[in-house]
Amino acid sequence: MNAKVEPPKDNQPGSFEAAVPTLEHPTVFDEFSAISRRVRKRRVVLYFGRSTFSDNTKYLYLADLARSAGHEVLWCTFDKSLETALKDAGLPCFNLMDDINRTIDLLMHAAVAVFCVNPSESLRGLYSMYACLAGARKLQLWHGVSVKQLLLKLIPHLGISDIRYRRPFFMASQADLVLSTSSAFDDFWYETYGAPQLVRAGFPRNEVICREATAHERIGSELPPEATKAFSSGRRNVLVVPTWQRGNPTFLMQPGFFERLHKAAARYKVNFFYKMHPLYHDPSKTMAVAGNNFYAIGAGTDIYPHMKKFDALLTDYSSIMFDFLLTGKPVLSLDIPPGTHQNFEPDYSLVPDVRFRTLFTPANLEAQLQNALDRDDKKAERGEMVEKIFETDPLMANEHLLAVVDRLVEEAVSLQPEIIYPATAAA
Repeated sequence: MNAKVEPPKDNQPGSFEAAVPTLEHPTVFDEFSAISRRVRKRRVVLYFGRSTFSDNTKYLYLADLARSAGHEVLWCTFDKSLETALKDAGLPCFNLMDDINRTIDLLMHAAVAVFCVNPSESLRGLYSMYACLAGARKLQLWHGVSVKQLLLKLIPHLGISDIRYRRPFFMASQADLVLSTSSAFDDFWYETYGAPQLVRAGFPRNEVICREATAHERIGSELPPEATKAFSSGRRNVLVVPTWQRGNPTFLMQPGFFERLHKAAARYKVNFFYKMHPLYHDPSKTMAVAGNNFYAIGAGTDIYPHMKKFDALLTDYSSIMFDFLLTGKPVLSLDIPPGTHQNFEPDYSLVPDVRFRTLFTPANLEAQLQNALDRDDKKAERGEMVEKIFETDPLMANEHLLAVVDRLVEEAVSLQPEIIYPATAAA
């Protein structure tokens, strides 16, 4: 006997918070995945990012909207304030928490899903939501050249018995295509994701380093008024960006470092702009020491539209240093001998062996800063590194990737059943 299925009542949105605990049961993941692979896909491309409007998917999403695409384009978020900001700017955005039934329907029928961070982060670790995308073509852009071991390459170091690692590793490793900016990184990205296809193109976020940002591209890049004013002060401007350090802070997160920056600001007539990694949400540490030519920038702020305004970049080992090379300006990074920070990172064997960085230690920070700003003896090496790590035109990143998105949409929506003619075969 068939079970009776009651149709849902009209205009009754499903509560996301009420439904999620039930939907996170393992059997639901299997069922949603199987259904997603069966439903016919619509001409819809979904873009996912962090909780703020930033990074590679932001720029590809905007480029997709700016043309006459043959598909619907949506930014997906759980954040109400971001949804409001985008809709106020006339940009299509879908709040995944509004109605669980509409969310499932959208994810199930999407032709393509584009990510730039781990899908676990974009989807709040929800297996059920990711299962709905099982049938979509998934394109992973990631967020920069890495001197960190990532995802599947971390199994020997972190293991996967702990669900905190296993779940994000699983979600990320289901990508169909992964962006690789250079042949120098193809093996790294394949071993990181196990993806069957790599796409050769530039990072979308790097376009605004090489050209002026549009009005929409400046959304999410707003700086404090005092920081904006500082660019026209006549002083040199240095961007300071500590990376995510897996719970083992470097010198760039210590009080003594901030004291040194204040002294250097006065001595060398420098403005320092300190931006925390997006995974560090507490601004109190940097806000407490702001002032006197030291400006704290929100962790979620998109700094890329401002990148070319800086005279140098100072970091421990953030991937931003590789993008910053496109400005032609000096890069200073903390000298971290192998095995003294994490036993598996930073690992500069993951990038071409070019001495493009001005190295500094806690002892010689000021001297190396002055050397980079006044003498800049690494310019040729920086140019060599750019050629090795970016093999395509940075200004063509969006165009190249959108050609791939279009192909994926067509593949997803053109699937048709095979027709079998038993009578003809019998004859």
